[in-house]
Amino acid sequence: MSKLGIIAALPAEADCLTKKILKVGSPVEIQKDIYLCLSGIGYDAAQHSSKRLLELNVDALISWGVAGSIESSLKSGDLLLARKIINNTNSWTINPNWISNCQMQLASTSINTVNADIASSNDMCASVNDKNNLSIKTGALAVDMESAAIAELASENNIDFLVVRAIADDADTNIPKAVLEHTDTLGRPDIVPFILSCISDPKQIKELWKLAKCYKQALNTLKLIAPDLKKQHFLYTSQK
Repeated sequence: MSKLGIIAALPAEADCLTKKILKVGSPVEIQKDIYLCLSGIGYDAAQHSSKRLLELNVDALISWGVAGSIESSLKSGDLLLARKIINNTNSWTINPNWISNCQMQLASTSINTVNADIASSNDMCASVNDKNNLSIKTGALAVDMESAAIAELASENNIDFLVVRAIADDADTNIPKAVLEHTDTLGRPDIVPFILSCISDPKQIKELWKLAKCYKQALNTLKLIAPDLKKQHFLYTSQK
């Protein structure tokens, strides 16, 4: 059986796959031949974790977690199986056979599963205007901050990669300043500055409530699909 490496940026995303204790940048075997690495947010973090998984001689990498919608047709709780990853300088196409295998497996669920391009940004795509501009520029339907690093290393090492992302924030949702300025790379708030930011700009509270609701919907999607995908070894069959 092939050996798979999974990168999850945030603890809540990783918790959908395992209840084992994870340290950032340290892969853990969550079941036979499936390894999970908690990376933290961003390109550099995902690159580091991907390298750690490659040291284990994995045969394929999976970008797992949530993403933001940048086009109105993709809603919170939807599942994106990306066909292509696009960043400012390059793009990477995903093995269509692997995507097809997953789509067939998930067809019997109630989840709206979409096969479309995802943009991978070095910076947080925070405002509705930023999302709209990125959608126009790339033609993608969603955005994350890790998949480009994963795809880049997978391609350099001639192995397959897959993007499985549940949609959290909708295209019409702004990311509040408190989140942008006062949370760390694991999504944890710096409590005092976070609260003070909300007090100084109370309209953020409504935005935070909406964002939390969307994030919960995305995690519920990941929790629903994780057991079966793990059981089926993420439907991966090497084409090489």
